[in-house]
Amino acid sequence: MQNILEDTGDAVAMPQQHPRLVSRIFRDYRNNLGLFWRVMLPLIILDFLLYIGMFLFSTSISSEGQWTLSTERGLSAYTSSSQSVQPVGVVWGFGFSAAHIGLLWLAMCPLIFAIVQRRSSMDLTFKAVWQQTLRKTVPILGAAFFIGLLFSGFPVIFGFLAFKVFFTAHVQSNAPTLVFVLSCIIAAWFVLSAYLIVKWSLYNQGIMIENLSAIGAFRRSSKLVRGRTWWKFLGIYVLLTWALMALTSVLLGLTMALLSFAAPEFIPMREALLPGRFISLLFFGYAKITLENAPTLWTIGVLSGVYTLVCAAFAPVWAMLTTHLYTERVDEHAQQVSA
Repeated sequence: MQNILEDTGDAVAMPQQHPRLVSRIFRDYRNNLGLFWRVMLPLIILDFLLYIGMFLFSTSISSEGQWTLSTERGLSAYTSSSQSVQPVGVVWGFGFSAAHIGLLWLAMCPLIFAIVQRRSSMDLTFKAVWQQTLRKTVPILGAAFFIGLLFSGFPVIFGFLAFKVFFTAHVQSNAPTLVFVLSCIIAAWFVLSAYLIVKWSLYNQGIMIENLSAIGAFRRSSKLVRGRTWWKFLGIYVLLTWALMALTSVLLGLTMALLSFAAPEFIPMREALLPGRFISLLFFGYAKITLENAPTLWTIGVLSGVYTLVCAAFAPVWAMLTTHLYTERVDEHAQQVSA
């Protein structure tokens, strides 16, 4: 099968005469719904099993004590000892956090391949999509490792060292000054992280469409996302993140409310949603319920399944959006060079 992704000229030459972005994404999603879900199916299963495995592991370590289930970041469970002062029941709060999609992030590359091929009117199968993706395993995993190290590894190491320094400074009564310094460093890290996330948001397209290495893909994305484009992308990504957060909170809240009819421990969640505070889930609100004992496996299975399916539904949207933005930027960049 001819691989059009090896020729970046095909990406540049894609027609730019199209309806608004939302309409195009909706149309592409509708026309390729079956293929998208077939491509993601192995990762959906793995992601779901990961949640179940984490739950079983947690219960094997701490079968007693309180458990807290939250809609803030998808399905988050926090165990604590029976002496915890956390109130049993539902607690409401507000916050902004980018909901993660776990293993489904690895579906970006095969989805991008399928999107570009379908736009070129080429028939695809599940096998063809994953064969092409597996050929690029090294740059895909290399990029994933680099991002994981940068955004997870370094903060953990820094946090450990900062804790040791903080403890020493606390003993020496210099804690207030150190707290201020650490707060500034953390704030700077969040700003830098947001900058890099937007700056490197097109690296998957560099790997799949231009056949670049991991480092080359990051450089290509940085070259395409600069100046006012960075701010434009940031606004789009924040809007999409808000939509994912809102939908996740609403669906998980409804799921817990419905589970209350079969699992009495979730009745407080249903009662808390009735007075009208449910609307706050659409505006960075979240609800978490603390239980005296570990929930049953089937309730965790239902909640994990709902969360995994919500993330799976959004994964193609992210792939289509970034592919459109990549195509748009490549076209603009080519016009600037030719001029």
